[in-house]
Amino acid sequence: MGLFDILSGRDNLQPCLVNMIKRHILFLSLVLTLFPQFSRAQTRESALESFFAAIDKNWDISGSILVAENGKTLYQKSLGYADAQNKIPNTANTLFQIASVSKLFTAIAILQLFEQQRLELTDQFSKYFTDFPYPEVTIKQILSNTSGIPDIGDLFTPLWRLNRDTIFTLNDVIPALKISKLPLNFKPGDAWEYSNTNYVLLALLVEKTSGDKFDRYLTKMIFQPAGMNNTFMKTSGTNPYSRPNVAFNYALPFRFSTTPVRVDSFAINDYTVHYKTWPSEGDANIYTSVTDLLNFDRALYNGILLKQNNLNLLVSPSTKNNGRKIILRGLGSEIGVIGDFYWGLGNRISLDSTVGKIVWESGGMPGCSANMIINLTRHQVIIWLNNMESSSAMDNIFGALDIVNGKAAVVKKAKKHVAVIYGRQLVKNDENKAFANLIEMSSDTSNFIMDENELNELGYEFLNIKKEDLAFEVFRSALVLFPSSDNLFNSYGEALAGSGRKEEAIIMYKKSLLINPQNEDSKKALEALKQK
Repeated sequence: MGLFDILSGRDNLQPCLVNMIKRHILFLSLVLTLFPQFSRAQTRESALESFFAAIDKNWDISGSILVAENGKTLYQKSLGYADAQNKIPNTANTLFQIASVSKLFTAIAILQLFEQQRLELTDQFSKYFTDFPYPEVTIKQILSNTSGIPDIGDLFTPLWRLNRDTIFTLNDVIPALKISKLPLNFKPGDAWEYSNTNYVLLALLVEKTSGDKFDRYLTKMIFQPAGMNNTFMKTSGTNPYSRPNVAFNYALPFRFSTTPVRVDSFAINDYTVHYKTWPSEGDANIYTSVTDLLNFDRALYNGILLKQNNLNLLVSPSTKNNGRKIILRGLGSEIGVIGDFYWGLGNRISLDSTVGKIVWESGGMPGCSANMIINLTRHQVIIWLNNMESSSAMDNIFGALDIVNGKAAVVKKAKKHVAVIYGRQLVKNDENKAFANLIEMSSDTSNFIMDENELNELGYEFLNIKKEDLAFEVFRSALVLFPSSDNLFNSYGEALAGSGRKEEAIIMYKKSLLINPQNEDSKKALEALKQK
């Protein structure tokens, strides 16, 4: 017998008293029903606060974080400065450069034009650009990174070195492909390779098929309909900081530096100058906030941007010519180790579906990192935008996803970069100690990142500031660790040749070619030295 039945059977209780007790019991039952949900929400919020506070102690956040479920904000936090010099803090409305997360918007633009029947995904790209030098490549292959087209750096680095004051635009991409005469890296559709050129070409296609400039198309067809009222795309040669509320990007000017500075205040190598001079519409250069990205997430669910069948296409694994899904395992990048995933269209899809279908995209450029995870099954979104580089963000944002879904998460510290520590020790004029530490760090892969390219670039940084002896030391030490690197021998040869040490340079170039007879840089350099 229930409590209501007992109370109803008590003759000595007045009817009004019985009714009053019933109302109180109903209210108490309602509270007890809701309390576990309220407690869970509070527990998740406090867990997220502790989690990100611990990351902040590791000096790995300068930006904004937002976690939402069913379109409602569960947690939001902003840390660090949008403008360190003037002490202007980051907020939920600060606009950050989101690097390769921009590719998701480019993919949506293409699918919108597909919906409007202005193009077919199976069309060859050359249908729209007759001078495109790879006539067999289709739009779908470009979208899925299965085109084999070389990356943008391979195209514009040589052109930039010859024309350092030139600002390249979208219209320069196809001419650059023609001038370079670079072959496809593989038969279209047979393999997968990440190439920023693909998405720059897609931006050009949007302009061709829509009749509008790419930035204006994004604003009219994506940003405004989604309620992303402050979001914009930087076009080639423009200054994003002429707009209000834009965060400056901060990075170390040299690997051996100790104090970050504004990225737009220096440009010492091809990488840091990239975002100023190379065309990055389509593959990067959208500036947005965590607040606007939450509105974008809502718009996706509400069918504002794409019909459901094309939204499904956007977040489905791409396939190769043989019909197999594209699976990438254990990849790493400037934004950290990014694990195992399917490649969708401008996004990645986690193989692990334990807590739902997880779609995500991440990106990094000089002085910034951007990460966005969407749980399509449970309508959850986690957005983390930084105006500095972060090598632990990718690992830790998945930790935040675990917390949102009731799991425990451990903060992962960013691994230290060997090249940074080694470079700083060399600057202190302790070459023997620096080399000893280099050898020790190289075997500790759980705490340190040992990267051949980073050591190579460190050597060039010392060359750029006229510290040739330190550059020589870096190249020699790097070759101890990577004795089979034709590229390092090539770099050491270039450094020696630049300082007038012809005979030693010839030896290095010969060794480079012994390892890799196809190293064209070493061939040309060796021939040039022999003719002197």
